[in-house]
Amino acid sequence: MDLSGRCVGNSYILVQPIGQGATGTVWRGVDRSSGDPVAVKLLHESLLRQPRLVTRFVQERTILLMLRHRNVVRVRDLFSVGETLGLVMDLVSGGSLRDHLREHHTVAAGEAARLAAQVAAALAEAHELGIVHRDLKPDNILLKTDKQGRLDTRLTDFGIARILNTPSMTTPNAVVGTPHYMAPEAFHGVTASPATDVYALGVLLYELVCGHPPYRSDSIPDLMRQHMDGGPERRAGIPDGLWDVIMSCMAQKPRLRPTAAELVADLSDLSRRFERVVALPRPEAPASAEPADDAVDKPPMSVIPAPRRPGKRNQAPSWRWARPGASVALIAGAMVASAVATIAWNFGRANGEPPAEPHVLAAPTAKQPHPASGVSQAAAQAARRDKNQPQATRPSQQQLPPRPAVVVTVPAPPVRGNAAPGKQSATRSPQPEAKPYGPWQCQQRYAFDFASKTPFAVSPCSMVGRDIQYKGSLAGPGGGTGSITMSLQDAGSGRTVAGPRTCGGLTFGGDVATRTCGSFAATPAHGHDYLVVLSYRYERNGRTVASTAKGSTFRW
Repeated sequence: MDLSGRCVGNSYILVQPIGQGATGTVWRGVDRSSGDPVAVKLLHESLLRQPRLVTRFVQERTILLMLRHRNVVRVRDLFSVGETLGLVMDLVSGGSLRDHLREHHTVAAGEAARLAAQVAAALAEAHELGIVHRDLKPDNILLKTDKQGRLDTRLTDFGIARILNTPSMTTPNAVVGTPHYMAPEAFHGVTASPATDVYALGVLLYELVCGHPPYRSDSIPDLMRQHMDGGPERRAGIPDGLWDVIMSCMAQKPRLRPTAAELVADLSDLSRRFERVVALPRPEAPASAEPADDAVDKPPMSVIPAPRRPGKRNQAPSWRWARPGASVALIAGAMVASAVATIAWNFGRANGEPPAEPHVLAAPTAKQPHPASGVSQAAAQAARRDKNQPQATRPSQQQLPPRPAVVVTVPAPPVRGNAAPGKQSATRSPQPEAKPYGPWQCQQRYAFDFASKTPFAVSPCSMVGRDIQYKGSLAGPGGGTGSITMSLQDAGSGRTVAGPRTCGGLTFGGDVATRTCGSFAATPAHGHDYLVVLSYRYERNGRTVASTAKGSTFRW
């Protein structure tokens, strides 16, 4: 919807959109009372019915009001008018640090240290107040020009920050961030701390002088492995002092990293020492290896650790991570800009170990097209089956153990319409259509088994109409067997209102395969919030991986 020219909050005229994030759209605006240019962040209307997201949006104002630092974007106002919730901030018109890198590719060592010192000063103030930013990257650092014509930084996007001395607004144990800048402990689900921001600052400093992050890959699991292994490559021409700071910030153990306050003095000194050092030449790298504009176009990814079962101690995993070999394309939707993750698996685990519980990577909800009705729907379903060749077994009410593939096709829902195209009864009067279904709402998630460095893609889906339709899918490496169990829960009470329905004996062929379960129909009580729960088990070479993923909450 074009809101240009509309007055919101009784005083702010919207001019044009200048960015979009996970929770809202940022507009260039004008304060009608003063004539000052402002930035107005409007919460997406689709999120207004989600209290936690509204609370997080309001929390951003609280955080920014607490942070009165010259290198933090100043908040002016928070307003609520009808169905609109908006946050008004100073307009920083110089673009982002990401824009600067696109244009100039690299930054001279002294200038990079000066800019990083400003960011460190803003972080030090936040950390003093018990606030962790959790998503530090060039996209969230805005630029303006000072009186001497030099760049000045303004840190923004505290919408996902966590105030350490109050209950978290995020999912328990959730870790939010962008994979290129996430600390190793974040991938293990460790609670974010000031050291998490310091690690990201080290990555940022590396990117400023080199023109790219220290670890580059289109595969999220591969990025995880690189961050956890450590050892970024030093590019020729980086001064020793600056490299020492980068490496100290990117220390594998959080306790070994300096504080943001300590970095302010160190970086300020380096900016003077390396004032005459020229910038490194533009790096030669494929465009796909560079981080995407997650802060503007895509919401950040979260890593949600699933419960772990105790395993054998002091036994090194024998599953190997292999980049050569068969490649696997997993569509990540809006989770990352590069939508294809190229990965491969080799298995060789000893028998008898308990199931390993993976971490779940939560991606934003993706809408799927509304299925067509009548004969066209059946034809479309048949075409998809022919193309993807899924193997699904008959759903049952109890969990079935994995077994060799037994292909039993789940019957499609009955087709409502004429028996054949072109044949209509002349005497039958038209019947009113049943309540149409909305589009499928699917929450795509990625489960990552750290023992084997193996990813799985899971997607619980729901569709609302005359009843609730729910289904799910699991994508995993070839050569294994598994099962999917679907159920519908009351989001308020946690009570299961439909299911569980299990599709067992699923086989995964080729390099990677996607198997589905459902759809199923449910007619629970109206006026409640519900969510779809997908549980799965996957077995290969005696090793079992099991986990559960939940879809988005919806009202019926």
